[in-house]
Amino acid sequence: MNGPGALSLAFEIYALSKDGIVVHAVAKSFAKRISHRIKNTTGYRLLRTKRLGVDWLDDATRIASEGWNPQFTSLDTVFDVGANIGQTARKLSERTDATKIFSFEPVPSTFAELKKNTCHLPNVQCFVYGLSDVNGEAKINVYGASVLASTCDHTPIMSPECSSFQHTETIQLRTLDSVCEEHDINRVDVLKTDTEGADLRTIRGAEKMLAQKRIGFVLFEFYCPESDNTQNGTLFPVNAALAKHGYRLVSFYTDYVNDKQSIGVYNALYMATA
Repeated sequence: MNGPGALSLAFEIYALSKDGIVVHAVAKSFAKRISHRIKNTTGYRLLRTKRLGVDWLDDATRIASEGWNPQFTSLDTVFDVGANIGQTARKLSERTDATKIFSFEPVPSTFAELKKNTCHLPNVQCFVYGLSDVNGEAKINVYGASVLASTCDHTPIMSPECSSFQHTETIQLRTLDSVCEEHDINRVDVLKTDTEGADLRTIRGAEKMLAQKRIGFVLFEFYCPESDNTQNGTLFPVNAALAKHGYRLVSFYTDYVNDKQSIGVYNALYMATA
């Protein structure tokens, strides 16, 4: 903002901040004028920060700090399932006080990038296996984009028949319950799972921890509410698996909406009820 507009804004800020006293009604009116000015000048608009559904990490942080569930008042221990190259691990390290981030990535080539991108973060531990409902080997389909690799044969948005399909690899899988038992982990504040359609399997592998309400928040990805052809990548089966253990929906977050089909890429945040 340049010229007379900037000068006028400077005088308004000075007038309101003089002597350190701002009348609430005046401040509210000033904030509204500034919001309109920013929108008219830049095309962007300001959102109220207390609104849920904009950023899942902001929402989880706020809910924890406000003590909605007294058992989970911090985001200290995080399971990042489907960690890819470390995007979520880095975000958590920058924006939270998480001391233990367990990142799981089963595709060896992607895991190498994950290790490279998080090696400077002492709170991140990386594991070259995925979390599912079994312990053992599995086949994973790798597609063109590095973020697309799935143990599911078909989901609402991808299958080996797609032109982006590249090859199949053999990977290792573990259940969340077995990992927690092995590493003596009694509580997971956030379970983030992004496994390209296989999130229901990850949830089923956490049956014991969920039943005992030892997971605070669950964030998972889905492509549509339900499908006649598959449960993979759909919302309702995961909702049912979480609801039976007393987990409730907080909000949805939209990454992409297909303009021709009833599918998209969405995330859902659930929390344990007190």
